[in-house]
Amino acid sequence: MDYEFRRNLYGHYQAEFSMGHEAFGLWLTEELATNLAMLSSLLVKIDMLKSRQSWQYLQPGQEFILTMSQDGVEVRAALLDDIADEAPDELNHYDQESYACCGLDDFRQLLQSWAEFIKASD
Repeated sequence: MDYEFRRNLYGHYQAEFSMGHEAFGLWLTEELATNLAMLSSLLVKIDMLKSRQSWQYLQPGQEFILTMSQDGVEVRAALLDDIADEAPDELNHYDQESYACCGLDDFRQLLQSWAEFIKASD
């Protein structure tokens, strides 16, 4: 999973991800943004999952749903739940941009990198 963080012309934080992981970039940019309290909470949830104190964590957002389990992390657009049964095959590319998954360790590293980027850019 390759990614790059930057600030746009308006000073907003943006995350760009490699193909197949674009949903993580949208989730970071739209849902997490600069909410360091949420970021810290997610890191604690990862520790709980890794130590088997918890089985699963679900965090619905405005546009995306984050699901973490002992097996990994999934980000998917909430809209996918609404259109899953009636979506034609032509929307498969849209699905790829609206869904991504990775392991807990990769997600932890991603969150830590995002936190460092935000703190360094302030």
